Amino acid sequence: MKPGSAPEFWRTLAQKDGANLDDLVGDEFASRLPEGFDDVERRSFLKLMGASLALAGMAGCTRQPPEQIVPYVRQPEQMVTGRPLFYATAMTVGGRATGVLVESHEGRPTKIEGNPQHPASLGATDVFGQGTLLDLYDPDRMQTVSRLGEILPWSAFIGAMRTATTAQQATKGAGLRILTETVCSPTLAAQIDELLARFPAAVWHQWDTASELNGAAGLRLATGVDLSVHYNVENAAVIVSLDADFLSCGSGNLRYARQFARRRRPESEGCRLYAAETMPTPTGAKADHRLPLKPSQIEALARALAADVGVAGVARGAGLPADAQAWVAAARADLAAHRGSSIVVAGEGQPPVVHALAHAMNAALGNTGRTVIYTDPVEMRRVDQLQSIRDLAAAMAAGQVDTLLILGGNPVYSAPADLQFGELMSKVRLRAHLSLHSNETSALSHWQIPEAHFLEAWSDARAFDGTVSIVQPIIAPLYQGRSAHEVLAALSDRPERTSYQIVREYWNAHASRQSSVVSRQ
Repeated sequence: MKPGSAPEFWRTLAQKDGANLDDLVGDEFASRLPEGFDDVERRSFLKLMGASLALAGMAGCTRQPPEQIVPYVRQPEQMVTGRPLFYATAMTVGGRATGVLVESHEGRPTKIEGNPQHPASLGATDVFGQGTLLDLYDPDRMQTVSRLGEILPWSAFIGAMRTATTAQQATKGAGLRILTETVCSPTLAAQIDELLARFPAAVWHQWDTASELNGAAGLRLATGVDLSVHYNVENAAVIVSLDADFLSCGSGNLRYARQFARRRRPESEGCRLYAAETMPTPTGAKADHRLPLKPSQIEALARALAADVGVAGVARGAGLPADAQAWVAAARADLAAHRGSSIVVAGEGQPPVVHALAHAMNAALGNTGRTVIYTDPVEMRRVDQLQSIRDLAAAMAAGQVDTLLILGGNPVYSAPADLQFGELMSKVRLRAHLSLHSNETSALSHWQIPEAHFLEAWSDARAFDGTVSIVQPIIAPLYQGRSAHEVLAALSDRPERTSYQIVREYWNAHASRQSSVVSRQ
């Protein structure tokens, strides 16, 4: 545009280049291709397309890999195409069982929901339950038994374990170590006890990053014995949470969330929630009175509240800000008005002393046996898992471990960094690892054993309140997966037993035993 002249506007790039807009509008549907292809270019194009089609057809002549999921030849009696079947089973998180219902289409699990009749779920499920199907069909799962990268049959592993156990007989298993996560399976614990009876010098270690170490230590500090605790949220009118996200994580969270939601309905009596927490959580988001607090101030807050509700021998904490003191005053008044129908719960991230203060407050308020239920330990053998993994590291460092059998988990990644667990494993002569996926621990093991998904194998487990659930498979193993029961059986006199036979034998022998945990008031 020249200086001083009126601006010129154009509606299309073609008009800007000098084309007549009226001609363009009149020729709206004309082809804009400059010229057609000449004969040479068209012939070359057809040759290229013909060759591509020929090569694509040849790909259909190649041999396809064998499919692991195949359709049935004879339709089962109860199966109707397009109509799902539902199976009751249980999945474990942190060793504790949660009852689920698995929807299956033509023999393939497709959806997981909670089992309404199971006390740990009441029909609800969480992200772990929803996502476990992705693990089942994950193509990156460990698929074959291998030793140092060489694929071998299951019989080769049985032979290696038989050789190892034979060598341990002279020392009664002094060089044998078994490392598991938290075990709440009666059958698996019985297998380990049977192995330890054969090799009394062998040691069973446990390490699980999801274990409730602080909660167990707090219970022991408050009661002097090993116990487990769970809560009856449905009967609670007031709940005080000390940095506890009990509605979205931890054992029993699905049940607590269902009961809390039922209590908060307009037609119910209501339930007030006081939450003091260091970071925003789903539980804090639902609180009527939420107090953001520094981690270092939670214990002082618990001491102040315990002193106010009448716990003997507790000095009131000092240094609380004004809003925290007002929160304590409101919570104390509400707890005092609802003795026997309240709950004080501490989070797993808090030290044992905070858990002990919470239990002391529940006892002083008369909540024990009403809203706070104490039972025998849910774990089949409760140990200080941090000390247990340290003892194993010390034994490996001293060269006392000849055979190490790791059932699940990834201790090379999750063990405390100061232990240098991966470096110490190199001192063990024979290392075997059972895992669903290849990880840091399996990379440092001699034997890599693919773990069967819980939808592929039989087992059992106890829920957060001690209820025993049978884990039944919904689908045949997609790969060469083995359960922990079958791996332990490889060290026994009957190594070829299946998980079904092992679980069935255990419960046939213990059918008369009461499966529920006896409550201690």
